[in-house]
Amino acid sequence: MSVHPTLADMQCALGRGGDLALRWLGWNGERVDYSYDRLADEASRAAAVLRQAGLEAGEVVAVMAGRRPETLIAALGVWKAGGVYCPLYADLGPDPLAARLELAEARFLVVDAALYADVVAPMRPLLPNLLGVLAVASGGGIPEGCLDFNALCRAAAPMAQATERPRGSALMLHFTSGTTAPVTGGNALPKAVLHGPDVLEAIAASAHAAFDLRAGEMLWCGGDPGWVTHTAYGLVAPLALGGAILLDEIPSAPTRCLSVLEDEPVAVWYTTPTVVRGLIGGGAAPARSFKPRALRLAACVGEPLSADAVAWGRSALGVAFRDTWWQTETGAVVLAHDPARPPLAGSMGRALPGLRVELVRRDDRGGVTLLPPGPGTGELAVSTQCLPRWRSLGGERGAPPEETEDWHLSGDMVRRDAEGYFWFLGREDEVILAGGRLIGPFEIEAVLMSHPAVAEVGVVGAPDLRSHEHPVAFIAVNPGFEAGAALRRELMDYAHQHLGEGLSPRDLFFTQDLPRTTSGKIIRRALKIMAQSGVLTA
Repeated sequence: MSVHPTLADMQCALGRGGDLALRWLGWNGERVDYSYDRLADEASRAAAVLRQAGLEAGEVVAVMAGRRPETLIAALGVWKAGGVYCPLYADLGPDPLAARLELAEARFLVVDAALYADVVAPMRPLLPNLLGVLAVASGGGIPEGCLDFNALCRAAAPMAQATERPRGSALMLHFTSGTTAPVTGGNALPKAVLHGPDVLEAIAASAHAAFDLRAGEMLWCGGDPGWVTHTAYGLVAPLALGGAILLDEIPSAPTRCLSVLEDEPVAVWYTTPTVVRGLIGGGAAPARSFKPRALRLAACVGEPLSADAVAWGRSALGVAFRDTWWQTETGAVVLAHDPARPPLAGSMGRALPGLRVELVRRDDRGGVTLLPPGPGTGELAVSTQCLPRWRSLGGERGAPPEETEDWHLSGDMVRRDAEGYFWFLGREDEVILAGGRLIGPFEIEAVLMSHPAVAEVGVVGAPDLRSHEHPVAFIAVNPGFEAGAALRRELMDYAHQHLGEGLSPRDLFFTQDLPRTTSGKIIRRALKIMAQSGVLTA
């Protein structure tokens, strides 16, 4: 399957210029359609704007514009201009945003104008590599010091030919918090994963194999555009296969999901177990009062999908939810259920055609042993020979290897049954799995440690009925500070100010000492037990 980065142009060349490529639903009831012709034209104008602003082939453009058409237009424009698309969560605070822009060596940032003053402006002087900021107006004006993305695109002449990409250049860069850790000096360094153009073919092939996505069908991926899942299945997959994207500006609340599925011809819905649990919490009767217009397949990703959620979908919506598994590094879905057969409740599915997935065991010296075929328990590993090429930036120094010469080591402990289905058991590392989003504890700890009251801190995930887990911080205070309600509020506000809503701890508890090993490492298992006990007081 040959897929070119100029996805909309590619479909226009195949005669689909008049077909629906994107439907956007806005906060205020807007319903805007983009044909492939229109999407290709606007992406070509965005490419021209970026090149005229000084973007060189192979350079990074970060995009933090939320669930708006400009996010997808910018992505396609970046690719046509020969750049690297780097989507970011819109709820990042100034500190994690600065760390990501610095690590990515981003040359431009496309950002929602409403976010600029609080999030971008405070750290902009610290980013000498950033040549410019292009603001997307969302009801207000354009901040001083920013270029008007929409106005410039309207005025630009569309770029006719795509810029040649340097050999070996990346196409997309995504941040993942799975293995972030403090580095020398105590600062947290996020991890980035870069993929080249060959990832497009992997995404398209996986959408065909896992979802049976067809030309003309609409796919709705409800995740945040900063998440790799949205890039892969809320942008690339539908356009690569001649389908249509549904982009909803309103986050996926239960009633909203049901009304969208009733009003729009969504054939494939890719969501998270967090959203499904919200639907279940609302009851089956309200769900049955909505009639999905065209839904034939609903899949989940990001965290374990329970067997009862699979059954609930079948009962309430007429479509059983089915789990999938993949990671940022793999670039596309690895495990899924055959779309022509009912899903096996509780399982993540089997390896897609052409992929080799096995069980391995790591020893204390870092060695990796491949376990025998058949039923068993171990760490899930994917053959790198079957995956699109990638490379990593940042992340933990001295961490256990995530790749050997032949295998990508997932860090997920799983069980494999006799039929080749995989069942999730737990994570081997310290990552927090919150609403389908991986959060590394170290980035949160680094910010809290910068407060003068904090002597030491440990962050773990606590159980959450809606989002699987949420971050909880355990703090020992310095002499001269009182561990009480006032300091707790101050620290919570401090974390929110620096980290943003998406990374801030939900709870904060004071302790005299943190449990540590003889070598001084925090025993996070002990903290998790404390968090899970539910008897803590702030």
